[in-house]
Amino acid sequence: PCPPQTGELVALKKVPLRRPEEGLPPQTLREIKALREMEAHPHVIRLRAAFAQGPAVVLALELLVGDLGGLLRAAPAPLPPARVRALLAMTLRGLGHVHGQR
Repeated sequence: PCPPQTGELVALKKVPLRRPEEGLPPQTLREIKALREMEAHPHVIRLRAAFAQGPAVVLALELLVGDLGGLLRAAPAPLPPARVRALLAMTLRGLGHVHGQR
């Protein structure tokens, strides 16, 4: 069943199941479990819902305007050192939070 409609815009990540009869792959289960248990943090994406849709699982994630890859592709090369430090600091804060949550 689909999650309740809240009107919130979300990003959808569709994870196809190669062998639906075998259930969810372990890495997908780990991802869903980790995201569900994660406390809110400004540098970690939030899982809003997870649901089955045919032979796939769909993750409804917090919608972000862009991603790091897109930001780097659009930026002038080379990036100014201050910008590199800021991006690295945000990434490490998010990673530190994820590791702190186990």
